Parts: sequence; structure tokens; C-alpha cells
Amino acid sequence: MRRKASPEEIEVLKAIAAFQWDWNVAFSLFPKDDEFSVDVRRGRVRHVILKGRVYLTLRPNDGLFSLSISAAERIISSTDSPRFRLVVKRDREIRGSILARDIVDIDPGLRPGDEVVIVDREDSLIGVGRLRVPVNMMEGLVYGEVARVRSRV
Repeated sequence: MRRKASPEEIEVLKAIAAFQWDWNVAFSLFPKDDEFSVDVRRGRVRHVILKGRVYLTLRPNDGLFSLSISAAERIISSTDSPRFRLVVKRDREIRGSILARDIVDIDPGLRPGDEVVIVDREDSLIGVGRLRVPVNMMEGLVYGEVARVRSRV
């Protein structure tokens, strides 16, 4: 069931975003001038809707957000590179996986399972995905999947 989000729900969603990223990102994802709707299933918020499109999805297994392209654009505008980003070479076509050889830079604070914003060296958005391996293992990694791409620009 889709309905307008209450102010209390927005505050809870903002707190989840602050836990997952930080307060700066939370305020940029949920500005006061935007009007959000929520898709509720079984009494729980499943999707956050902005302008008729899915903006954020609450993952049922851990209660954290999965990003959309429009949400990733707001994260890029509110943070400095490489914060929450996976920087890749632009010369390859990005499909389902980001491989170790394609990575230029990465936020050292990321952990496996974290949502990542995939950008090129000029900080242009390429897509969003989920990190698969620890950042400290990537230094010696030559082959293998580092992140799974969920959606591309």
C-alpha cells in the first residue's frame, strides 16, 4: 500500500540513513522540501518513493537501504570523493560485476555488504552496487569480483 510518509516515518528513515552513512548524507537524502511516499508491506516500510519512482529500498534482511541512481546522486553531491565511493576506470564497460583490476580508488571505511556509489575518476556517477570483499584485501587482489552492480546510469 502506497501512502504519504508521516513526519515521524521520515525521522526514522533519516536515522537509518545516518546509521548507514552519516548525518550529512541523511539530511541530503531527506531534505525538508521534498515530499516522500512510502510503500508499506505487512506493516513495514519497504520502499521510499520520490516523484513517483523508487528512491530507496529497505532491505528486509538487515533493515538498511539499497540505493537508487537518484539517491546516489545526492550522496555524491553531499560528500567528498572517495567517501562511500568505488572509483573505477572508465575505459571498460561496467556490467554485473566490478573486478579488482578495474578499481582506481575506494573509501577505506567500507565493509563487505555496504552499498557503494560507483564513479569514474572525474566523480561522474556510473552506477550503484554492493561491496563483496573487505577493502584491506583489495590491495593484493588481481582477479575477482569486488562489487556487484545493481543498477547503472
